[in-house]
Amino acid sequence: MIDAGLPLPARGVFTTRTGGVSLPPWDSLNLAVHVDDAFAKVQANRDLVVEQLGVDGLAFGKQVHGNGVKVVRSLSKRTSRGIDDTDALVTSERGIGLAMMGADCLPVLLAADGVVGAAHVGRPGLTKGVLTGVVRVMRDEGAGKITAVIGPGICGLCYELPASMAGEVEKAVPGSRGTTRQGTTSVDLTKGAMAQLASEGITASCVGGCTLEQPDLFFSYRRDGRTGRHAGIVWLA
Repeated sequence: MIDAGLPLPARGVFTTRTGGVSLPPWDSLNLAVHVDDAFAKVQANRDLVVEQLGVDGLAFGKQVHGNGVKVVRSLSKRTSRGIDDTDALVTSERGIGLAMMGADCLPVLLAADGVVGAAHVGRPGLTKGVLTGVVRVMRDEGAGKITAVIGPGICGLCYELPASMAGEVEKAVPGSRGTTRQGTTSVDLTKGAMAQLASEGITASCVGGCTLEQPDLFFSYRRDGRTGRHAGIVWLA
């Protein structure tokens, strides 16, 4: 796991694909139940993460590439199958880990004044303003100065898209359009996320690097197709 370096009492990590029990092509620490991996193995992987982090449990969202934000007040089970239509979670309760998964999309972790949040940021979520949404909900929950860390995701040098699609993203989030190593049009999700956070007065740091370029460390849907999901997890210790 990669430490996000959030200020205490917040803690945050980005999981990698290693250290779990799932078999190929989900090897090995797949945390997603929607990718055809055996449910028992996914649950075992989630239990491993709970034990390693020392949290009471994990809250997941059923991610739909949208901008839905939910506040988590409690957990009925050690890990949830997922809160419907949710691409960002917020809590002020200690011991609840908020988990957002990715396999090229960005997991983004946020922390401030006894409130933490996590967001799943792909191309659609970026354009729909999921980061703006989670920041506003955190502030409604009492957050002051917010620290944000952007986790591993596909980089602008790899994320090739049609020029028309990249133009739509750039129109919604200026600064997100990029160019691949081959000179074709791309979207840089990290730059877009940083720009969206900056519009809310938040300067973000980045850890983990490009998922597509690190097959031994991260899952990548664009690289592998049928594969697992790693996650960004944040909690109040």
